[in-house]
Amino acid sequence: MSEQAIINAKIVTPDEIFRGCVIYDDHTGKIKAVQKELPSDFPQENVTDAEESWVVPGGFDAHVHLGGFGEILIEDDFYTGSLGALAGGTTTVIDFCESEKGESPSHCIEKRMQEAKASAVDYAFHFVITRDYERQLEELQKILDYGITDFKLFTVYDNTDLTMKEIEYAIKELYGKIPDKNKITFLVHAEEKDIIEKQKKQVKNPSDMSMLAFTRPDISERKAVEQLQKIAENTGVNLCIAHTSAGATVALQSEQRTAGKHTEGFLLETCSHYLEFIDEKLEGKQGALYTMTPPLRKQQDVEQLWRGILNGKIDIFSTDHCPYSKYDKYGKTYETVPCGVDGIQTRMLYLFSEGVKKRGLSMKRFVELTSENAARFYHRFPQKGCIQPGSDADLVLITERENTEIHVENRKSNLDYTIYEGKQLEGKIQMVIKSGQTVYKNGKLNAEKGFGKYLG
Repeated sequence: MSEQAIINAKIVTPDEIFRGCVIYDDHTGKIKAVQKELPSDFPQENVTDAEESWVVPGGFDAHVHLGGFGEILIEDDFYTGSLGALAGGTTTVIDFCESEKGESPSHCIEKRMQEAKASAVDYAFHFVITRDYERQLEELQKILDYGITDFKLFTVYDNTDLTMKEIEYAIKELYGKIPDKNKITFLVHAEEKDIIEKQKKQVKNPSDMSMLAFTRPDISERKAVEQLQKIAENTGVNLCIAHTSAGATVALQSEQRTAGKHTEGFLLETCSHYLEFIDEKLEGKQGALYTMTPPLRKQQDVEQLWRGILNGKIDIFSTDHCPYSKYDKYGKTYETVPCGVDGIQTRMLYLFSEGVKKRGLSMKRFVELTSENAARFYHRFPQKGCIQPGSDADLVLITERENTEIHVENRKSNLDYTIYEGKQLEGKIQMVIKSGQTVYKNGKLNAEKGFGKYLG
């Protein structure tokens, strides 16, 4: 018998929330039925009693960095990072392929594909358009042949800093070579490079991590987003602003939507660290542990971001998971410190606790933010991001009967610290099912290396 069932569950589907059961096939890894009652002849040995826990789709984290990435290695590779993902309820991720200078797209993709084979969660890739964009556009078909239709663009950093004219050119060139532009998406790191360079000239103490926030003010994000919105209006592009950190960006999105301008395919993504911490964390020696770009902002930004989460102006809740060790963080300047923090295991429960339990976020919005919207935007819906017949049996049980306290010792990924140390969260990830298999239950993982599938 390959059919399994979860009963007495509070199920969140795209259409409704109700108490009932989910029947899935542990052989095909697909959901077979979502209904109010379990058939009377269903084998009881194949039944899991959710005991009134919430059952939601497996999380879809569309912005993670695992494995390679520059000269200083990220602490999590695809296997250790995917273990943290599963323990946190995430069953699908999108990582990145970024070519080094002179490296062909095919070589870069092949290398990343080999690294990703160890993943225990399903995965896809964004391809990063770099300064070598003309060559990459010439080899576009090779990129598409790998099943990659999601692209990352940057306005900053060596090798990736494209001007707005170059970004618009690249988008138009891509659209000119692809018949159905609705199948192509762009994730953009948006900061105005000229503002950052001007601010850097005023820095007197490079070892002060507060200079990260000083040199990358919120206006640099808003200015870049304003220009990207104009590009969206000109091209009709499906574009998501990565890791939105500034309240001003949320206000701009609200203004644009109120004005009825191009918004359907123009989304904002944010991350839990921007909802939890402010720039004061960058002060002192410990400040190095809270470095990421864009940097942490002010309390008013945190409040505006939460309003965006609650009112629908922010569409996707990701992590930008990119953890480095304390050893690699300490002893650097604000320019040389490797920027990036953890979040892959914390993401879903954090939003449940701080959003649903404390701020009244609806469970429908919770599911949209943690899985459904990303699955839709990145063309993986309804395979991912929903609970309905035919979808992947990726399911998460969240109980309200227990709470969770975060400590580095209970992290499943390869970290020597977590920025959420000691954080008390309401609720607990009780059980995670991926592709019909129970991979996490009551704090214990059962996920083999390579269990994840490439979503090409």
